[in-house]
Amino acid sequence: MCVGCRQRSEATDLVRVAVREDDGPPELVVDGTRTMPGRGAWLHPRRDCVSAAVRRKAFGSALRVPGLTVDPDDLAEAIGGITEGNGRNGRNR
Repeated sequence: MCVGCRQRSEATDLVRVAVREDDGPPELVVDGTRTMPGRGAWLHPRRDCVSAAVRRKAFGSALRVPGLTVDPDDLAEAIGGITEGNGRNGRNR
């Protein structure tokens, strides 16, 4: 389920993000291999889903990291290939 739009989709249509906690503060990173340890959150690679998830502060609760702050522009850049969302997963149906 996408943490942004809350719609269910195939895993292949979603991007996994996870938290990396090295020596500094927790950092949200894109898990391209989908194998990072710990909890992950899934979202569509669309700007509207990223914005909605950040606005709702969905990453902190989904990843169980209180106070996690996410810059939507940084996350969109990290995802790469992000599309302007229209609620249809970038597909014409």
